[in-house]
Amino acid sequence: MNPFVTSVLLVVLVVGAASLWVLQDARSKVERHRPVVATIGDLTTDKPEVWAALCLLAVVLFLPMYLVARSAE
Repeated sequence: MNPFVTSVLLVVLVVGAASLWVLQDARSKVERHRPVVATIGDLTTDKPEVWAALCLLAVVLFLPMYLVARSAE
């Protein structure tokens, strides 16, 4: 297989796995009544599905943001 294709598939798998982990972790936080919340300007993110979608779309920006918001309990 072409090394470029392999690299792209690896990146897609890693991003997908990270997004699934964020979804699972954020849901467990909600179940414990400690949702992960982040606010940027007028936008507030606190739903697990939104966190997972944001990480899927822009993992470089939103995964670190999730980790920081998660640790700010």
